[in-house]
Amino acid sequence: MNKNMILATASLLALAGLSGAASRADASAFKDVSEESPYYAYIDELTALGVVDGVAPGQFAPESTLTRGQFAKLAAEAFRLQDSGGSLPFKDLAGHWAAPYVRAAYKAGIVKGTSASAFSPNQPVKREEAAAMVWRYAKKLGLKLSAAPAVSDKPDAWAAEGVGAAIANGWHGVDAAQSTGTWTYRPQAAMNRQEAAALIDLAMKDIPGSLAKAGLNDPLDDLKQLHDRSNVYVAANSPEYFGGDGKRATRSTTAPGSVVYHTGYDMTSFQTSSYYFTGIALEKNRYFASADGKTYKEVAASSFPVGVSSGSWQQYAEESFALPAKTRYLKVELRGAAKAWSPQLAKVLINRATATVSAKTSRGADGLQVELSTLSQGAPIYYRLNGASPYKPYTGPVRLTDYAVLDAYAVKDGKVPSPVRTYKLNGRTDFAVDAFGQVAAANFPEKVTSDQALKADASADAAYYGGLQAPAGLDRYGGLAGSAAKYGLKGTGYFAIRQAGGRTVMTTPTGDVFFSLGMNGIQTNETYTKVAGREEQFEWLPLYDGAYRPAFVPSDSGSFSFYMANKYRKTGAFPTDAAFYAEAVQRLRHWGFNSAGGYSPEQYAKANGFPYVRMLPLDMDWAKLGGISIFDIFAPGAETKIDQAFAKAVAPNKNDPMLIGYFMGNEYDYHKFYDVVPKLKGSAAIKARLVKLLQDKYQKIDAFNASWGTSFKSFAELRDAALPVSTSASWKDMDQFFRFYLDTFYGTVSRVYRKYDPHHLLLGDRWITTSFHNAKFRDVLAEVEGKYSDAISINYYSYKIETDLLNEVHAKSGGKPVLISEFGYGTGEQGLAPLLPNAAANQFERGMRYRNYVEGVASLGYVVGAHWFNYVDQAATGRYWQGIGDWAEHYNSGVLNVADRPYKPFLTGVMQTNDEIYKVLLGERPKFYYDFNPK
Repeated sequence: MNKNMILATASLLALAGLSGAASRADASAFKDVSEESPYYAYIDELTALGVVDGVAPGQFAPESTLTRGQFAKLAAEAFRLQDSGGSLPFKDLAGHWAAPYVRAAYKAGIVKGTSASAFSPNQPVKREEAAAMVWRYAKKLGLKLSAAPAVSDKPDAWAAEGVGAAIANGWHGVDAAQSTGTWTYRPQAAMNRQEAAALIDLAMKDIPGSLAKAGLNDPLDDLKQLHDRSNVYVAANSPEYFGGDGKRATRSTTAPGSVVYHTGYDMTSFQTSSYYFTGIALEKNRYFASADGKTYKEVAASSFPVGVSSGSWQQYAEESFALPAKTRYLKVELRGAAKAWSPQLAKVLINRATATVSAKTSRGADGLQVELSTLSQGAPIYYRLNGASPYKPYTGPVRLTDYAVLDAYAVKDGKVPSPVRTYKLNGRTDFAVDAFGQVAAANFPEKVTSDQALKADASADAAYYGGLQAPAGLDRYGGLAGSAAKYGLKGTGYFAIRQAGGRTVMTTPTGDVFFSLGMNGIQTNETYTKVAGREEQFEWLPLYDGAYRPAFVPSDSGSFSFYMANKYRKTGAFPTDAAFYAEAVQRLRHWGFNSAGGYSPEQYAKANGFPYVRMLPLDMDWAKLGGISIFDIFAPGAETKIDQAFAKAVAPNKNDPMLIGYFMGNEYDYHKFYDVVPKLKGSAAIKARLVKLLQDKYQKIDAFNASWGTSFKSFAELRDAALPVSTSASWKDMDQFFRFYLDTFYGTVSRVYRKYDPHHLLLGDRWITTSFHNAKFRDVLAEVEGKYSDAISINYYSYKIETDLLNEVHAKSGGKPVLISEFGYGTGEQGLAPLLPNAAANQFERGMRYRNYVEGVASLGYVVGAHWFNYVDQAATGRYWQGIGDWAEHYNSGVLNVADRPYKPFLTGVMQTNDEIYKVLLGERPKFYYDFNPK
């Protein structure tokens, strides 16, 4: 390597310390620049602007000197001077790396040579030379020196005005000092890196057009500041929804759109303001940085809501203060598959924003301590509590002892103030639910205490689930492989009810014996709880319009799922419904479950090859009654409306082999029939039909009164009257009407159903345990429903299997099989309510209850499945749709808790039964029994 090449390379390495050789966000990265240094603020700001950088990783070399060429480059970049090419009178710049910067500064009138033909780019720059260069440019732009200060160490005459201006304008650090009215400046001394940082940083604030004054602030009133754009236009409608902003950039179609910014200086930060429509899925903007406009790298951006929503529009601020080194291009990509007009980009700041305020909390015995900070070094922070005005300067940690809403912002000199960021914080120590949705007062080994513990669960899950083995010897539906041939059963292409080995069984579409080990509620609906109106009960709640918005009920800022929040903390993403279902099926198969029970998303079962059930579309408002949950089959046009609904919902699925069948409803209030129906008003069709039956039977009102013990003057009076059921005759009449109602309801539904689906099973209507336990209802339900359904389904919660009652249902229904559509047990270990009090003291005993129950019903010879309730525990403070109160269900019902942690001791028992269910079903081994009351 020749001497000239060595010198040029050394100059380039030294210059790297001035701009962009390594990625730095602020001066804190430099180990040799203390925050106590009087030059720290200048170095920090120039670093953030991309004007200077370190000489090596972690080193700024603040006391190293600069060359004339290096200072010319520093001035050219700071004052945004452009090299337009052409010749220079300085021969020593031929082939020199600094030539473009010196040429730009020379043509701007900033620099002069050391002679007519030499610039001496490698010579150390004197302090008076640096001051003179800056002042020449400032003077050219109109700045004036009103009075020259007295200087003891006289500069050269040509530099005197520049040194005087630097002192008068305060463009210096502690390197210039005043004593008894006279200044010392050391004009002949070489300027070092930290002194240059002070001169340039302070001058930039006063000189028009410099980098500190410029940056970029695009209100997007037009598209003139863009370097490029795609699928984007300026929208000007409905400014009232956008904080009065009359113009925003949005897309023309639902395809991704983008805007691109290009600057002649390094971008170190950006902050944007966008509006998102809250009625559709939120797809945040994406950001990409590039040095050359060709190769882009995606950069992460913090995102949070600003202010309150208006007309279903919510403003978000998105920012990054750590752009890659030498970023000169920024691409903002707008996305949203639902609507082209959301999001709407309202403002873009580049190198001009103050970073938003972050809050870090720590809890102690005396409340919550809140520490506020911002990435904008040295920016004052202001805050307020609960909307109180005015904002207070933040001077140290804030201590909270009650629930509070904290608003905070920061503002740095010369920058746009940060948006106000809002935090909901609970300083109380008597909260009922901790930050992870767990009962605060409950202590148990599996309790989550940190985000890190949840993140560690991701790898623990992989090991646990990866170590499980699904039961062997099953067909693709979860039936017993080879049993069709063994018992001479032929497949129908659909699930069916058959006889095998003297037992009533269900079979798969290929004819194999199938026992439905189902899981109800493969969704997160029951994990949401009402938080609005009782925020103080929760240790932590996020903002509705923040990162945790997917953990709220859509369009309901007052109902939140800690389970969904924990999934996000654990994996870094909120699962989609489809992904959640797929994950659940994978887990369930490992635990030995083979089907989805009720209240599970039906649309995902086929894609996952998982047998499932559906609910007939009978939840119709026109058929509902006050005070009792039954279907008013006598409503005008009922059969026609049912037909129309079934044509849409049933017919499309008639050829699905994964579909087991349909339920007609869930837990109808048949046990209330005799008490409520006679008291309904005549506007209820069922009451009018009852009155008609009575009139047809008795003909005369006196005959009716004699039988019912009443004194009505006409049958018309019966329509709106509360009829007492107190005499023997009235009970018999109601028996007749109840049977007539059931026959009409079951018969109509069955007839219309078979019209649109002749293949799949009609699985009954999931009797509530109360009706099952009352012989008056149980017997007639079995007799009538048995004529129309393929199976009798019962939501049967019990400490033990009441074989005599189940045998009676089987017999009175005409030998129809029984499907246990719900059952379950729980414990109080984690602070939740057990499904059946005192049924299990711990998760081991819960597993033993499962074994006793499932093997007990499977051994009866006519039960074709048992569906556990349900997949995930209910929320500790109750299901959201049931409101606030102890009546809101909050059971330990799940196989997973609120932290997505499986109940492993319970599941060990579950797997022992599920793995051998067909041996029990077909009498190949005795049923398991665990004695909870040993003598």
